[in-house]
Amino acid sequence: MTDGTARPPRRGLLRSGPFVIGFVGTLGVLLALVVGAAVAQLAYTITLVFLAIFISLGLYPVVLRLQRRGLSKGAAIGVVLAAFLVVIATMLILIVPIVIDQAVELARTLPANLTDIENQGWFLDLDAQFNGYPAVVLAWVLSSTNDPNLWLTLGGGALRIGADIINGGFGVLLVVVLTLYFVGSLQAMKNGLYDLVPASKRATFEEIAEEIFDSIGGYLGGQLIIASMNATFSFILLSIVGVRYAGILAFIALFITLIPVVGSVISTTLMVAVSLFTSPTAAIIVAIVMIVYMQIEAYAITPRIIGKAISIPAALVLIGAIVGGTLLGLLGALVASPVVASILLIIKKVVVPRQKLA
Repeated sequence: MTDGTARPPRRGLLRSGPFVIGFVGTLGVLLALVVGAAVAQLAYTITLVFLAIFISLGLYPVVLRLQRRGLSKGAAIGVVLAAFLVVIATMLILIVPIVIDQAVELARTLPANLTDIENQGWFLDLDAQFNGYPAVVLAWVLSSTNDPNLWLTLGGGALRIGADIINGGFGVLLVVVLTLYFVGSLQAMKNGLYDLVPASKRATFEEIAEEIFDSIGGYLGGQLIIASMNATFSFILLSIVGVRYAGILAFIALFITLIPVVGSVISTTLMVAVSLFTSPTAAIIVAIVMIVYMQIEAYAITPRIIGKAISIPAALVLIGAIVGGTLLGLLGALVASPVVASILLIIKKVVVPRQKLA
C-alpha cells in the first residue's frame, strides 16, 4: 500500500551528469594509487610479517607433538621458543662470522682464481676445441671482476651496503620477535579468524583452514629439515674434497634448497663452479656425488619427511616456485608450494561440490 504521495525518482550515478561521474571516478583512481603506494612502501615490512607467520606455522606442529607427549601448552611453547632462540643465536655467533670471512675472501681472490683457471691444462684444451671462445668469455668475466664500478653497482656503494646490513639486522630481530609472539598466540589468532565467518559456514571454513594450516606447517618444517641436511652434507663433501669456501657455499645451500625442485639444482651448479677453482677433479667429484644425493633426496628423504603434507603435481610446484620467486624472492619461492596446495584444496572442497549441485 502507498500513502498517495509521490516519491521523488531515484537518481543513479549514470544520471548524475558527466561531471559527477568523472569526479567520482577520479577519486576512485586516486584512492587506488594511494593504497598501491602505501602497499609498495610497506612491502618489506609485510614480507617480514608473512615470513614470521610461516615460520610460526612451521614451529606450531612441534608444539602439538610435545603436547601429545604430556607437556602442557605453555611448557610446549616455551620449549619450542627456547630451541628456536638457541638456533638463531648459534647461527649469529658461530656460523655468520665464518660465512662473512669466507665471502670477503672469495670476493678478494676471485680475479686470481679466474686467472689460475685460464692457465690450467683442461681449460687450454677446452679453449682449443671451441676456437678460443672460452678464453673470450673468461677474459670478459675477469675484466668485469677487476672493474670497481661493477662492485659499486652491485653493492650500491659502501653506504648502501652498510644500510642493508643494518636493515637486515633489524629485519632478523623483527622476524624473531614476531615469531615468538605468533607461536604463543597462533591458536587465539585462528579462533579470531573463525569468529569473523558466519555461523552457518564456520564449520566448513574451520575444517578447510585447519587442513591448510596443518599442510603449511608440515611442509615448512619438513623443508627446513631437508635444507639443513643438504647444507650439512654439502659442507662435509666440500671439506673432504678440499674445496675452499665450503662454509659460504653450505650457508647459501641452506637457503637456496628451501626452494622446491630447482633449489638443489642451483646450489649444486654453484658448488661445481666454485670447485673448479680447486681442480677439475674436485668439480667432477662434487657434481657426481651431489647428483646422486639429489636423487636420494627426491625419492627417499623428501617423501619420508614431508609425507603427504603437500600433494600437488611437480609441474605446478615448478611453476609456483618461479612465479613466487619472481614476485617475492626466496620467501615467495618457499611459500609457493603451500599456497598452490591451499588453492587446490579450496577448489576440491568448495568449488567442485558447488559445481555438482549447480
